[in-house]
Amino acid sequence: MSRKSKANGVTVKAYKGDATTLLAFSLAENLLQNFTGFSIRVEFNDKSYYVFNKLTYKSGAVNINASKNADITTSEFSPIQKFNWLHVPSTQYNISNPYYGKYTYYITPRYIVNSTLQPLNASLTSSIKIDVSPFKKGKFKLGFTRSFIASQAYINTFGDNNKIRPNDTDLIFNLDANSGPSSKEKNKAVKPYTYKQQFAWMGWQARMRIYEMLDETLKNKKLSLDVFAYDLNEPFVCDALIKLAKEDRVRIILDNASLHTDKDSKGNPAFEDVFEQMINDAGKAALLVRGRFSRFSHSKVLIQKRNQKPVKVLTGSTNFSTNGLYINANHVLIFEDKTIAQFYEDVFNDSFGVDKMKAFHTLDIATNKFDISNKRGLPDMTIRVSPHPASFAEEEINYMADAVKNATSDVLFAVMNDTTGSGNLLKNIRAAHENDNIFTYGIVDKSKDITLYKPGSKNGVRVAGAGIAHQLPPPFKEEENIPGVSIHHKFVVIDFKGKNPVVFCGSSNLAQLAETQNGDNLLEIRDADIVTAFAIEAIRLVDHFQFRNRILKNAIYLYTTDWYKNYYDANDLKCLERELLLK
Repeated sequence: MSRKSKANGVTVKAYKGDATTLLAFSLAENLLQNFTGFSIRVEFNDKSYYVFNKLTYKSGAVNINASKNADITTSEFSPIQKFNWLHVPSTQYNISNPYYGKYTYYITPRYIVNSTLQPLNASLTSSIKIDVSPFKKGKFKLGFTRSFIASQAYINTFGDNNKIRPNDTDLIFNLDANSGPSSKEKNKAVKPYTYKQQFAWMGWQARMRIYEMLDETLKNKKLSLDVFAYDLNEPFVCDALIKLAKEDRVRIILDNASLHTDKDSKGNPAFEDVFEQMINDAGKAALLVRGRFSRFSHSKVLIQKRNQKPVKVLTGSTNFSTNGLYINANHVLIFEDKTIAQFYEDVFNDSFGVDKMKAFHTLDIATNKFDISNKRGLPDMTIRVSPHPASFAEEEINYMADAVKNATSDVLFAVMNDTTGSGNLLKNIRAAHENDNIFTYGIVDKSKDITLYKPGSKNGVRVAGAGIAHQLPPPFKEEENIPGVSIHHKFVVIDFKGKNPVVFCGSSNLAQLAETQNGDNLLEIRDADIVTAFAIEAIRLVDHFQFRNRILKNAIYLYTTDWYKNYYDANDLKCLERELLLK
């Protein structure tokens, strides 16, 4: 969903994401003289504020006409020097209880004349109103993790504590226990917080969707779950599954690859083995299958049943683990539909047993596409489940690779790895930034060769989430290391601003060989609103991490002149982005 507004030469477009808003701006060229940036005021439910901006003008460079007690780290006095901005309510106003509903954004261009920031001119303001809430459309819901443990927002709230478990041995622990700040924390503004508070911020909407489904199932004795799990150690999730097992209301397929069965360097058992032992101790061993397909049982799925009839399913890239929810960038998808739930239940039943896993690739369900179209409340989409026979996997991967190659408008992606996997899809994703006829923006977890924005070029951006700079230049504070994988998504958006928008997402690593070896599910969703939400997620991650991919030593300040020129250069990626987002 999007809204567009134009007034007095100022154009604004607002896109609805998952409890976020992507704002895109443009300014008539006759209004560019002395232009220094945009002030963004947010209004909702009788409250109003200007969005935060850490960057300010260098002391003495600009007279900003602010009173002594004014907060200059807002866009009222330190305008935003970009042509788009992502607004997240919980980090801007109230972390513990964000307001969801109608928000109005007021965008005003600001000017510097004779080294003085001119007063805000309301006659140039363009406003736009849009719903800001968790993503829901018909029978479909979506949730993303926040994944910003390496961010100024995180350290301002939680300090230098990057630990998300009290120790390496307790699978289930008290979420109301104190988590931080750490003993070395220097920022006195950081107040004590619990694991629950820390997890709510980090897990964001994905955590909410998973917790909601588990809570709903626990409270209703008519409900039960069938579960595919790969990593399994999130304390609330594990506790809920143990409780359901004791009541014979859950069945679980849990991966048993070596990373889930080997002891760690200190001799501690894998948390998945601890969970298995707890199931056995409860006398419910028959409810758990430890196994894998040729390589991994890699799906992350909750199938909810009412009186043993499938009614709802949750899937996506998010492992049911502390890393999956609180460190990784991930997504979950929820379908409140009996037909889709039954499809996943069929996959589960065809996999519930070691011998069944070995034979899965020979079944019709592994060699057919499950299409959903023209069904009320559901997106137009196709679901594929693996492992597949080699010929089917090759055809599947080439189909998606061709879609990337033939994109007419844009390609945006967030994938864990695009270098070691087999097949043409990852190859085409990796090469997408070389196509300057379309807008390309992507992120991987680790990479030895990244492609940053280059002024005067329309080549796209491909950045990495790991190996980033943590010692940032002033005015930014030092950030903590990311204790694990940063980018765990597996999604590719194609033509979100084109005629046929599509997103490929789910648990699949999008590699051809993996599609013949892993138990996975891959979704092709052809719904413009859902595709847009994924596009916003890609933009969110790329914008956040590309700054940290650069080697920056000197203090950073707002520009005083001509910062915007690349946004109006037809041969520049920033111009391409500005025009694309305003379409």
